[in-house]
Amino acid sequence: MFHKISVAELKLFFTTSVMSFQQFIIGGVFGFSAVILPQLELSDALVKVDADQASWIASLPLLLCPIGSLVFGYLSDRFGRKLSLQLTYVPLLISWSLLSYAKCLKDIYIGRLLTGLATGTGGVIYVYIAETSPTDSRPFFLLIYTLFVGLGLMTSAILGALFHWRTVAAVYAVMCAVGFVAPFFVPSTPMWLRSHKREEEARLAEKWFGFQLDRIDDLPTLPPPPCAAAAMATLTRADSTVGAIMDTHVSCWGTYSSPTVWKPTLASLAFFCCQQASGFYVLLFYSVDVMRDCRVSIDGMTAAIYLCAARLAGTIVSLMFQSARKRMLTTVSGLGMCVSMSIVVGYLYAFNGVSDPPATDLLIVPFLFYVFFAMFAVLPLPWSVCGEIFPMAVKGTMNGVMYSCGYELMFGAIKMYPMLVNMFGIRAVWTACACSCFITSLFGAFVLPETTGKTLNEITDGFRSSNDKARKKIVQPQIP
Repeated sequence: MFHKISVAELKLFFTTSVMSFQQFIIGGVFGFSAVILPQLELSDALVKVDADQASWIASLPLLLCPIGSLVFGYLSDRFGRKLSLQLTYVPLLISWSLLSYAKCLKDIYIGRLLTGLATGTGGVIYVYIAETSPTDSRPFFLLIYTLFVGLGLMTSAILGALFHWRTVAAVYAVMCAVGFVAPFFVPSTPMWLRSHKREEEARLAEKWFGFQLDRIDDLPTLPPPPCAAAAMATLTRADSTVGAIMDTHVSCWGTYSSPTVWKPTLASLAFFCCQQASGFYVLLFYSVDVMRDCRVSIDGMTAAIYLCAARLAGTIVSLMFQSARKRMLTTVSGLGMCVSMSIVVGYLYAFNGVSDPPATDLLIVPFLFYVFFAMFAVLPLPWSVCGEIFPMAVKGTMNGVMYSCGYELMFGAIKMYPMLVNMFGIRAVWTACACSCFITSLFGAFVLPETTGKTLNEITDGFRSSNDKARKKIVQPQIP
């Protein structure tokens, strides 16, 4: 029995890694601005850019994220999580190939813009993981996703310190080709297959994963998404009782205006606002500039590698707390970031106007702890929670919508950061970020929906009104 469980867990780790490899590429997209911008500032650079052009290079991948999120979110409902993910590699391969041959600013703009079509599609991966992993270990497999992003960032920083930015782009283009082929070796999720009346394929997928779900032959079928009539019962190994909501004549508007959709939408949107206001992604995209403006004496690219290492360390350590409540993790994460950034801001205020302040090389330490604590919740949870809290009928589509909102908020933060620094100064901007981290901890403690230890059905039921719960009709299939 132990051997069987171990094989099943290894298969889950394999499928999660294959699907999450796309986020390794996306990590390279995020980290590429910290690679290319310092090289474009060199006197012998092939392309010359000013501050405004540099901000566009950094933020352009986020501009098309809403389109990519909505399109691939719908495709994931219509054609499956796996095929939808494979299609995201097409714009990635084209964009990285264009960047590897870029000779002018226009080529760089187009290449960076195209990456945005795939940058906001991580919800497809989160949904795949949520639909294939057992309830008790779902947080562990969701964090593997975050680990791959960190590995991609670390790889881009190391490659950027060693090679020309066009060589870095060529390396990622090759990785895109590998990533497109890899999903052919993993199955689609049994939940999605069954929701499309592909019972035999669903049972084969269950057999491959090493678990067998209850028969649901008597349950009502679903019309094509995204406006499905009702949510299909959650099907995970932790759920031995299968139920289905019998509201079979709910309209499209009724589906999307129900409390099980608009309540998690508001919660996700608020979480994304807290995430962007914390300043984490600004530090990620402008790491070299932030280090310089905050008077850190360490070389910018070296500091970027240190920050990526802190991100990886935070991800690995957070794996040990996979069973912890998300509310507690968010509270600790926000407070840790607040204290870390407060040290940086306090240093800037204390030595304002001093031409040669002391211990500038040690100022990197609070930045490292800031990134470290972010990995516990503030960075990964807004994205992963989207894959857990929406009903099956609208999960893919609403993931696309929420990812669109998240990435547009990120675009605004990245694009406006240089302007805010020019208007208010570096100290005021990062003081606001420290305050936002504290607000995020309060959000985690009192507002964030708790999903740890709950099945997807239980999470969805938590958003229902008391009247809906009273009217809810459950059909229990008779297992022969």
